[in-house]
Amino acid sequence: MKSSVICPEPVIKFLTIQNRIFHKPLASYSTFGTTNSGLKIVLLRDRILKATFSLSAHSIWPAGHHLDHVVDDCAEMNIMRKFRGGTVSAASQDEANSNPQHTALGLMHLKKLFSEYTHPPHPLSDKEKDDKLYNMLPLFCKVFGNSPSSDMMEKFRDILSFCHEVSRLMVTEMRRRASNQSTEAASSAIVKFLEIENCEESSNGWMLLSALNLLTAGDASLIQVMTTVSVPSTLVKCLYLFFDLLEIEDPDTAKTGSDFTPKERRILLQKIFVQVLVRLCSHTTPAEELARKDDLTLLFSAITSWCPSHNVMWRKSAAEVLMTLSRHGLSQPVVSYIHQKSCVALCIDNMQRVPELSPLEIVEMFVAVFCFLKDSSEVSQTLLDDFRSCQGYLFLSEFLL
Repeated sequence: MKSSVICPEPVIKFLTIQNRIFHKPLASYSTFGTTNSGLKIVLLRDRILKATFSLSAHSIWPAGHHLDHVVDDCAEMNIMRKFRGGTVSAASQDEANSNPQHTALGLMHLKKLFSEYTHPPHPLSDKEKDDKLYNMLPLFCKVFGNSPSSDMMEKFRDILSFCHEVSRLMVTEMRRRASNQSTEAASSAIVKFLEIENCEESSNGWMLLSALNLLTAGDASLIQVMTTVSVPSTLVKCLYLFFDLLEIEDPDTAKTGSDFTPKERRILLQKIFVQVLVRLCSHTTPAEELARKDDLTLLFSAITSWCPSHNVMWRKSAAEVLMTLSRHGLSQPVVSYIHQKSCVALCIDNMQRVPELSPLEIVEMFVAVFCFLKDSSEVSQTLLDDFRSCQGYLFLSEFLL
């Protein structure tokens, strides 16, 4: 029953998936099996009780069933250090942040610009409005980029209106690039818009995403504004489109005048894009918006779908978003949606019928599903019952054997 092929350079990580309804003596538990990818399942009757996971060094599932990003930690830190030190002068940034007077003057100017935006002396075209908003984004990020998120609410009384306009612009830009396009063309256009260019402040899409990232760190009222404008569902659609991105040409060769290679730009985008979605899904209302818009099923499809190796980072990102949602967004309407749309059955079906999936990929998918079921069991037993009814336990046993 048990296979014990060891992964190369194993890094042991533990995932505990425990349904709190079980409080049985240890002798009641039984080891069901260990896969050749290192997943060890402990069952009580047919309930998933515990899983321990042994992964190869290049897998990035840290303890506590929180999914990390696809790149190696050291490489990631180097890229972020390069970003912070290369796109702006670190010394001048620190000086500005340490001088309250500079920040206060910046805030005053931001308020003035936004007042002129909302109450222009003459009517503005849509393009003129967008240009004015884009011109405010670097200042907004400079003023609030290194301050507590509470400062936005306390010091910028128009923050809700500002958030609405930034959210509206993001949704508009994403829809504009995806409309009437193939998935490859749409994903490419969206990424090209969002990735940082030679200069951070001249990269409209990057600054728009960065401003949105700051806003998602705010309180529930800001999250509600973004949800009303459909930011969560729009970004989830984009995430799903990213599965069809073409492989980067010359990923390690920086263009003339650019501080970043194409690969580094993609990693920076992935980090910030996913952080925005994770912050959104740390609240209940975005999950409910995803259910209302029928886009929540995209996340379940994403975590159990095949994609080319250069896009695996986006599948792992989708899993991270879904794990965050499972901990914070499983209201009864969301659970009902997942049940009615047969999302658990969709996951099992995907894992069973895609021959291109490797054993390690299936293991990672199982763990994502198990973690979601564990969190959902604290709200309702419905999804665990769905797992049983779609023969999830049978598929698990066949996979382990």
